[in-house]
Amino acid sequence: MNRRNFIKITGLGIGSIGLSSALVACTDNTEGDQYGWSGPDKLNTDIRMQVLAYAILCPNPHNIQPWIIRLTGPQSFELYVDQERLLPQTDPIHRQIHIGQGTFLETLSIAATGYGYQAVIDYFPKGIYSNTEIADKPVASIKLVKSNEVQTDPLFSSLLVRHSNKREYNGYQLGKAEIAALLDSHNAYSEYSLAFQDSPVAKAMLVKTLTQAMRIEVTNKQRDMETIKMFRFNDDEVRQHRDGFGVEQAGLTGITKFVAETFFLDREKVEKDSTEFGQQAVDMTQKVAESTNTFAWISTPSNTRLDQVIVGRDYCRLNLQTTMMGLAQHPMSQVLQEYDDMLDLQRSFKQSFNIPADETVQMLFRLGKAEPVRHGPRRLVKQLIRT
Repeated sequence: MNRRNFIKITGLGIGSIGLSSALVACTDNTEGDQYGWSGPDKLNTDIRMQVLAYAILCPNPHNIQPWIIRLTGPQSFELYVDQERLLPQTDPIHRQIHIGQGTFLETLSIAATGYGYQAVIDYFPKGIYSNTEIADKPVASIKLVKSNEVQTDPLFSSLLVRHSNKREYNGYQLGKAEIAALLDSHNAYSEYSLAFQDSPVAKAMLVKTLTQAMRIEVTNKQRDMETIKMFRFNDDEVRQHRDGFGVEQAGLTGITKFVAETFFLDREKVEKDSTEFGQQAVDMTQKVAESTNTFAWISTPSNTRLDQVIVGRDYCRLNLQTTMMGLAQHPMSQVLQEYDDMLDLQRSFKQSFNIPADETVQMLFRLGKAEPVRHGPRRLVKQLIRT
């Protein structure tokens, strides 16, 4: 499906197989794909709505879409965390939620260049807050400034194509030139460390670590239920919620998807006893990790809310760059999470790769090649707007 048609979901218009991220003037066109998505309304001249139609397509944890927009002027608005869209069990300090704020900002900033605008972003204009809270303060204020000097960001062409690919990969290992290109692209914009691992020893260690991390995650009923809540068991749930993830994001389509959703996936049964569902997640994590020969992560020397947001912007650019290069990318972040059960494994992971104890690995992901999967659903842009 062409993503330009896909983003018609936004009213201007699916994250990982998780257990394994407009106003009245905008149309809610339902003449699109099976979920009723249309696209940016080309007749709409409101630049805020145009860039937000792209921003909502960014990667975010569990595709929970944790954003609120408050309009402040004809070409300006503020971004807040939607405190009703959090993941307190798997993301207890809301670090990943704030990374999702950064991906949103980077996507809208790139989108703005496609319309000849610069997005002037002021982080935490009413004061930053600590990792122990989410204050009712904007993460950023954004002003869109028209300028003849603005050149379209080369990554603009990837905005409608980018997705997190959770399939098993084909074993492709990135070459030295590809890694160098990604490092050059990252270092041109970021002050944070990007590290690659592609040796057989590193892969074996990561397969073991990532599989164990998923096993830890699914052994806790509350964590398990938090993820299952975001899993969409059928098309009706996708249409109803317009968020989360399902079997299509793991590459199941056609008759395989029909059989899985009709005969094997049932919300009531899974919520009553999620043991088998959780074990399938562990098995899938091991399989997708074993199918991958290149892994990478972004780490920071400190771990403030601002670090988290900027890492989100960096990760988003990297995902768009890999898209341009014809590569698949998939975050596998369970071992990075901060709940108590995970901390021993997290320390062991860092020690194994000589990561300083006081550094924070913000994003861990795999890279390779695979057939594309269906994009995750998105809500309408107007659902983000608050007056």
